Amino acid sequence: MSLSSIMDLALWGTIASGGLAFVYVMLNAWRTDARRTRGVLRRARVVRIADLVDGQLACIEGVVEREREGEPLEALVSRRQCIAFDTTVQCFQGKDFTIPARVEVMRRMVPFFVFDGSGRVRIDAAEAALCNRPVARSERFEERILVEGARVRLAGSVSLEPTLAAGERGFRDSALKATMTGTAKYPLLVDVTDR
Repeated sequence: MSLSSIMDLALWGTIASGGLAFVYVMLNAWRTDARRTRGVLRRARVVRIADLVDGQLACIEGVVEREREGEPLEALVSRRQCIAFDTTVQCFQGKDFTIPARVEVMRRMVPFFVFDGSGRVRIDAAEAALCNRPVARSERFEERILVEGARVRLAGSVSLEPTLAAGERGFRDSALKATMTGTAKYPLLVDVTDR
């Protein structure tokens, strides 16, 4: 083999490995946190609200209903009325402002209900991590919102409590009120479904 053919092979090997590295970086950039969360929610087994078990994590699907007493929120960037919003802002530094110094995530949510035909569950969490399509986006920010009437799939921790029924009924005779929650460390995961 001649020196020129060895150099040609080395050049093609370098180009091929550089191309593979580029594809790897682009695929990882494409797989954002929201896409990963959406993938987890779509693979999770959906439980009917009537079949929820106290103290367990569950994934449900249904339609969002606003609480009558609750006031809707106004999203930070889009200024749209909503039940929950998830706004991510990248703060840049450096001479040409291309290096992200920090990322700030602001999440707000008012309690709401999800109805699936078998029952109704109250959603009351400190934060909700939304992974639906953004309503506002630029190179510096991204905002997702949840509105009343949307069909959602969400995952969180279940809490069942007895309701206070009128009359002389015992604990075993009363119905249970279901609530799904999340925390700042483990937020409620929410995706708007297209169905």
